[in-house]
Amino acid sequence: MKSFDYYSKPQTSYPNKKDYITSYVYDKGVVLWSGPTWEKNKAELKEEYPNALIQEVLDEEGYKAHQKQYGEETHKLHEEFVNDLFEDYGVTDNPKRFKCFGLAWEQGHAYGLEEVYNKFDDLVELIKD
Repeated sequence: MKSFDYYSKPQTSYPNKKDYITSYVYDKGVVLWSGPTWEKNKAELKEEYPNALIQEVLDEEGYKAHQKQYGEETHKLHEEFVNDLFEDYGVTDNPKRFKCFGLAWEQGHAYGLEEVYNKFDDLVELIKD
């Protein structure tokens, strides 16, 4: 079993929509400035360019791809945790292992994976032969 941090900290950062928004500042059809919203927010741009048109464009494809990558990685880590937990307790073939894990998850996941592990430890004796 790896450390609990390994399972709960994916390599992919959590997708932030703000990172995928680009601001464009136009005046009479000419782009005066363009850049990410984290560099300058809309209020700053309005102050700097009071008579200009400001447009914010979301790179929806990029954002959705990042969301998908993050979701797949967190799912993979969760599955790895579950499989490692079953291996640790020697219940990989036990037909009741998922029921036991479900109860441990229900009782402990709000407090982290270590608590799920501890709850599983408390319950696993009920399903062992």
